[in-house]
Amino acid sequence: MDILVEGGRIVSIAPTGAEHPHGVQIVDGTGRLATAGLVNAHTHSQSAAMAGFADAVSHPAFMWLTQAHTAGRPAEEIRVATLLTALHMIRSGSTAAIDHFPGQRFTADDIDAVAGAWAESGLRVVLGLRFFDGAFSDIMPSGAAIPASLRAAVEGNTLLQPQPLAELRELIPAAVDKWDGRADRIRIFPAPSNPMRCSDEAILFCTELAESRDLGIHTHLLETAKQASGAQAQYGCSMVSHLDRLGVLSDRWSCAHTIWVDEADIAVLAARGAIVVHNPESNSRLGAGVAPIPDLLKAGVTVALGTDGAGANDNMDMHLAMRAAAVLHRPQIPSPADWITAADAMAMATTGGAAAIRRPGLGRLQPGADADIVLYRLDAPWWAQINDPVAQLAFAETGGSVDTVVVGGEVVMEAGRVLVFDEASVLAEARAMAKRLRSRNADLFRVAELIATGVN
Repeated sequence: MDILVEGGRIVSIAPTGAEHPHGVQIVDGTGRLATAGLVNAHTHSQSAAMAGFADAVSHPAFMWLTQAHTAGRPAEEIRVATLLTALHMIRSGSTAAIDHFPGQRFTADDIDAVAGAWAESGLRVVLGLRFFDGAFSDIMPSGAAIPASLRAAVEGNTLLQPQPLAELRELIPAAVDKWDGRADRIRIFPAPSNPMRCSDEAILFCTELAESRDLGIHTHLLETAKQASGAQAQYGCSMVSHLDRLGVLSDRWSCAHTIWVDEADIAVLAARGAIVVHNPESNSRLGAGVAPIPDLLKAGVTVALGTDGAGANDNMDMHLAMRAAAVLHRPQIPSPADWITAADAMAMATTGGAAAIRRPGLGRLQPGADADIVLYRLDAPWWAQINDPVAQLAFAETGGSVDTVVVGGEVVMEAGRVLVFDEASVLAEARAMAKRLRSRNADLFRVAELIATGVN
């Protein structure tokens, strides 16, 4: 079949051999499988170089180690981490993502650095500006038994001091003015780090901004049991109930993780049209829990799929995320008729992600859809016989067969060669960047090591 693209969209899909318009650019797809690009609906570009780190540690220790590995970066290091994220996504078949950035207080310069790098990457990205104007109480050590050395180390660190709402009211709208809609590739969403870490005033501010500018809202939601119990203590109800009482939940919200929810929470999420972003690999790697995805789907909740950052998941390969999403719940569900299928997982990774990004033209290979297209080589052993392409993409493909990637009609990788930036240079700069972390963030590493060795 020939896929004709014009103006960033698919115009037609017709039998091979039809006459082409004069002067058209031709990408040879002989021996290739064409699919819609995958949508990674939750990741963190700041964690791009952290694959393989911090195995078998608690969530608080992991969070502090992540701070140590990502804080204090100058603009060039932000650019390198962002392009490293883009490289992994391009090479594994993702054409769009939500980047929940950063992990600390941010400035206008930080925003320009990350947004500029995403524009350079050629990918389609929502930059979710991750803000907090309250305490990171869910990762702070507590209790009378805390050693004095740890208490002093935590209290003496200013990294996670709340960012004043007055600053956020200036920074986020200014970023929307400057970057939202840039080249039809970049969107800017307000993105609470976690609603518990934000005042109600901040949540209402981002909701009003999203409604007035037609933006989405992206957030972590109930990733850990401690967050669930903390919400009950803080609000006297679940976090979902509190957001609903504020009147803010809607289909603008995409909520990463959403593990610690009950039947009543699920009913509210379904009724309000909120989107859940499933991160099966990072949830399992960190021991955070298993999200009730079968129950969410049965209730009619739209579910997207994400990898989380490379620190929590080690990769940004959506094929591995699809496989995990499809098989994770099967041992607990007696009837195969009730299992999450490969087709369900593929929908999470395409049209579910499109809903999270608020771009309904994504995730489909059909006339009128956005021309975000991936070509896979069929010379790998898992493609020796094509039995069920969707099942093979979810269960067998590793991303290693990705050959060509097109975003909005622009070829960003062809025949395995990235065209939009210098891959070798990015990899070299990423290696050099890692060497500077230990000395620059020694105080953060000290806090993380103290927490990891016995106080959680």
